Amino acid sequence: MKYAFQRKTLFMIILFCATAGILIAPASADVKYWSISPENPSVGDIIKISGEAESKEIIEVSILHEEIVPVSGTGYVYQINSLKIPPAVRGGKSFFSVTASGEDDSVKVKDINVRVKKGRWFSRHADASDDFAGISQSNVPSWMNYLVKIDGNVLEKSEGNVILAFESRYEAVKADKKGNFKFSYDTKSLPSGDYTITIGDEKKEFYLSPAEDSVGKKKQAKCL
Repeated sequence: MKYAFQRKTLFMIILFCATAGILIAPASADVKYWSISPENPSVGDIIKISGEAESKEIIEVSILHEEIVPVSGTGYVYQINSLKIPPAVRGGKSFFSVTASGEDDSVKVKDINVRVKKGRWFSRHADASDDFAGISQSNVPSWMNYLVKIDGNVLEKSEGNVILAFESRYEAVKADKKGNFKFSYDTKSLPSGDYTITIGDEKKEFYLSPAEDSVGKKKQAKCL
């Protein structure tokens, strides 16, 4: 059931972005293969990705993560204390989106607000269409950490859940003359959970485990 919701949410993200005309054109259709290391990372690990593509190909990466947020009355709220957007290759494009949908038919999303603090608060609002609401932004500066608050309303009072889907899509690296490429991804600002990475036509799923402190106790992720 969980993966069915993931597929549904991913489809809705693509539909929303296509309607808004903001999807980055696929730049990595000629990727031959790629791998990720470590295969079982924990929060704070540096993920290394390497592979082979056509010569001097720009490698586009999509990273998808979902959070299940409980509804309280007719509202929902989620906070990210330190969001960092991955850096794009020089001159490359980047894209970030967050979308909200009901976990099941008992929850109908009314709207979504995304509030970002960069010295002061900046807010964006979107009403839902077909019980689905989303906000996106292209070319977000990658050199800052952002405090992000996401909230919204549902149509009726409920004890159900809202699924928030986060997608980062960016042009990560340029392959060399032989087609080889490699880059890294810092996970210290990410919450633990399931992730899907797409490069070219291939998707890989992995679970990002919670970090462990010096005595082996699990730390809390930075997302509330």
